[in-house]
Parts: sequence; structure tokens; C-alpha cells
Amino acid sequence: MTFPVLSRAVAAPTLSLATIVLLGACASSGSSAGAAAGGAPAASAFTLPVSGALPLKYTPRPTSAAISAGDLMSRLYAFSDDSLMGRDAGTEGSFKATAMLAAEAQRLGLQPAGENGTYFQVLPLKTKRIDTASFLRAGSTTLKLRSEWGFSGASPMSLQGAPLIFAGELGKASLPADQVAGKVVAFTMPLSQEGVQLVVGSKKFLPAGARGILVILPGNGGGIIGYLMQNGPFVDDPAAATESRVLVLGTATQALFGKPVGELTPGAMGTPIDVEAKVSAAPSPFAARNVVAILPGSDPVLKHTYVAVGAHSDHVGMVRRAADHDSILIFNRIVRPGGAEDSDKFGTPEQFTRINQELAALRATRPSRPDSIFNGADDDGSGSVSVQEIAEYMASLKTKPKRSTLFVWHVGEEKGLWGSAYFTEHPTVPRDSIVAQLNIDMVGRGAATDETGKSKDGKPLYGGPNYVQLVGSRRLSTELGDLVEQVNTAKGHGMTFDYGMDANGHPMNIYCRSDHYEYAKWNIPVTFFTTGGHSAYHQLTDEAQYIDYPHMTKVARLIADIAVELGNRTTRVKVDGARMDPRGECKQ
Repeated sequence: MTFPVLSRAVAAPTLSLATIVLLGACASSGSSAGAAAGGAPAASAFTLPVSGALPLKYTPRPTSAAISAGDLMSRLYAFSDDSLMGRDAGTEGSFKATAMLAAEAQRLGLQPAGENGTYFQVLPLKTKRIDTASFLRAGSTTLKLRSEWGFSGASPMSLQGAPLIFAGELGKASLPADQVAGKVVAFTMPLSQEGVQLVVGSKKFLPAGARGILVILPGNGGGIIGYLMQNGPFVDDPAAATESRVLVLGTATQALFGKPVGELTPGAMGTPIDVEAKVSAAPSPFAARNVVAILPGSDPVLKHTYVAVGAHSDHVGMVRRAADHDSILIFNRIVRPGGAEDSDKFGTPEQFTRINQELAALRATRPSRPDSIFNGADDDGSGSVSVQEIAEYMASLKTKPKRSTLFVWHVGEEKGLWGSAYFTEHPTVPRDSIVAQLNIDMVGRGAATDETGKSKDGKPLYGGPNYVQLVGSRRLSTELGDLVEQVNTAKGHGMTFDYGMDANGHPMNIYCRSDHYEYAKWNIPVTFFTTGGHSAYHQLTDEAQYIDYPHMTKVARLIADIAVELGNRTTRVKVDGARMDPRGECKQ
């Protein structure tokens, strides 16, 4: 699941010297690599290979048509292995991971549905470099790049002596066309998840006739400027490109307008500005690729429509400086039960006493293990291999569903839904032929001890033996939401659905943070299946040894039955929810 822009990056937590050992070497954290295969709803028993605990390393074994815990374990140990280096989009690790997925799709007999007869859809990935000679001047004042101002987009921008006019809050204010003609229009923006999406998303705000947009961020909005001003990869897709915008901190309004931001009124004129935003872009060394495959339907007419089943193949890579794995494991379990979602929590003296006691007891049984790889076993190795298991099961059916099944392993979800956005913008099947999309992201945990999220009012949510969260299942189609419930009951799955994270206005905004949203915005009904968050979310400790494979099997079997039911329906699920604007911004 993609990390919210408002939060800091995915670095390991900082602990006291008594609790964490930082090393310069690379880590060992995953499992042994190897080929894998697939699944099916059959109630096979599962015995842990080590009594009471899973091993750090595990040799994958051949898989069968039945969706089973053993098969999922074989697949996931391979897919979250250290050799894939955290599967960061646009890196060698991600390239290897997508090759594994395509090879398995071919082995299962799925039809390639990428580009040029392959299983791959290659994103136009480039690497951006910000020139430090970029500048913004207002009169005699030059703002400091990255700390006081920045710019969005990857295209150079040049403005000389551009008049500046204040219009109000971004997305809520406007001025007459004759007032903004030939000017740079300044807007304020509140520091919220919705506000950030307005800045970094694809919605256009440039008024007709204006020369540009300048966004005034709150004083604590420097993290947004830092996020936008990072050198690194981006998808150069003109179809979904954002307009270039200048961003400044509110503390700079004195130089721009001669008064604090709180005293500005719409129509106020500022000091003309000179802007040179200098940036270059070059192709990335490793391709970022969606893997796309089709299981053809059995009905000669309905096979030209699709039930999409997807997950994201990428994770967040590696850190340069290794940390002690066990220290992070214990710290997060005690202090940060939400993992990266709780990055603002640093621990009390009492908590550190407990951490040190538990670490000392653990050290009596095993040595320190330096770790620098974000293996992403749950996020979203669990979803990726669940899709493989579902594909193998469905391919084994004597009679295939009437509709075709479209399997898509999206890349770059962690970067901002890159792969799903690109696929739905440039679909390899007609977009209106996709009747629904089932998104699987983080389905490997969900125990009663896992803090799976928070309710809208901030109370912790916890998992359980048959726990699964559903998000978005009735937002576009009440019928789809009802179908999910009906399959769960009729097929005897007995799963307990938690809709707490799907509440309108939920501050965690989960509906907008995984790949299903990119389908939903084109008014394709979706359901997002997840067992929720936990203390290893976006941490070095998200490894295959901590996954609950029997629980994960239950979720995969449920989704398989839902996909088959959708595939055999002669009518599409009805879209009766509020239709979305594909060029608008997501708001839960």
C-alpha cells in the first residue's frame, strides 16, 4: 500500500543506542529464491516447517491447482527474497520480480496481454534531476531552493517579470478572467491529505489566460516541497501529466506580497517574480513494467469482457545503512503498532525499559542480524502471490468462467499508483470491457494482535482468525458489495468483514491509496481486499517468516470464488454510485 505523502519516507525507526545496532553493511533478511506456482479453494492442512515458528530461509516447492498455504508460502519466500532487493520500481530488483511473474503466467498457460505480444506493459520511466541553479526572485529577494520554494513537474519553467495576484484557497477560489490574464495566480493550500493531492495530483487549476500558478504552503509544509523536489524516477506520460506549479512556504509571502499570508485578500497584487525552474530528465536504466495476462472466458460473447484481479509487485527497496532487525521488530511492536503509519511515535522511558528487556532475552538465544532490505512480504508480496494462486486455480477449472479474467500485477504503486494509473490510462484491453476490479494488497497478516488500522474517530482496529478489511465495495456498485457478502456466506468462507477503514472522510484515506482507485476513477466497480496494517508496515521487518499463511489462504480462496462468480454472471454489476471524474482528485 502506498505511503501517504504527508508522512516521512520509509527509513527504519531511530532507537536508543542501547536498543539498536547500526551497521554499514548490507543486510540479510529474506528467504531463498526459487520458482513458484499456484492455488485453489481446497481445505488442505498446513504444517509449519519449524515447530511454532517459520524459518528465515525456505526452499520453495512445486505448487498445485488448489489454493493452499504451502503453495503461498513457496511463492512468497521466493518473491520476497533478498535477491530482489526490495523490488523498488525502476530498479534491477523490480525488473527481476516482473520477469518472475511473467514466467509464471506463461507456465500457467495464461495469454500475454501486455505490449507486442508480451506479458509486459512498459511505463515511460525517466529519472529527474533538479538543477541547483534554479531560482525564484521577487524584487531584491531570492528565495532558497528546496527550503523556501520549489516546483512540481519535470519540465523547465521560465517566467520573467511575471505579475503576481492572490486568488484565495486552491480548489475553492477563483477570480474573473480579466483579472488573472497574463499573471501568475497565487493560491493558499491547507496542510491535509486532500490538500496535498490537489498539489501533486493531475487536476488542472491554471485559469484560462494566466501565466502560471503559485501555491502558498503552510509554514510546516516543507516536507511537500522536499517530496516534489527529489531527484529520481517519474512516469513521463503526457496523458496524465500535471501542470507545473511554483510552491512557496507561507513565510515567503512577506517578500512576495509585502504582508503575512493571513492578511491577504483575493485580488491583492504582489511583487512581479522571476522564475527559472531548471530540470532535466533521462531514461531510467531499468524498465518499470506492469505484468498483464488473460485467462480467456468460455462464452463466445462474454469472453470479450473482463473481471480484473490485481496486486502491486513493487515495494520500497533498500536503505544504505543497515540496522539491527530484532531491535526494529521489538520497537515497532511496542511503540509503533501501525509501523510507518505511527512514524511520529518515539516511545516512553517505560517502553524503552520493556524494549531493552525483550531484546536482552532475545540476544540470549540468537545474535544480532543487520538488515537493510525492505522485503515487502506482506506489502505487497502477499497480494502478488495470491493473484498467482488464484490464476493457477482458475486455469485448472474444467469449465472456465464465461467472462475472461484479466490478471494485472501493477508496478510503482508505492511511488503513487504509477502502474495502475498508466494501465487504466493506456489499457491493453478496452477499458469499458472491464466489468469490475478486485485489488489485493497486504493480505498476509490480520491477527488479533495486529493493529490493522483506526476507525474514523481514531480508535484502533484489530484483526482476528477470519478477519479481512473491505474498502470501496459499495462506493460505485451496491450490487458488487452485496455479491461479495453473498459469496462469503453461500460458499461457506465465514470471513469477518471490517468496513471501518472505508468510512467517508476517514483521515487515513485508504480508498485513495492503492491500485483499485485508478480503476474506480474510470467508474469501474472495485473492491479492495486487505488484512490491514501492522507493526511491520513499510519496515525492514516485513518478511516472509512473519506471514500468517493459513489466514492468507482463506482470503485468496474467497477472492477466487468472487472472481468466478463475477465471471459467470451474464449481466454486469450495476454502477449506481456517484460517478467519478477521471481527471479529478480522490476524496474518501
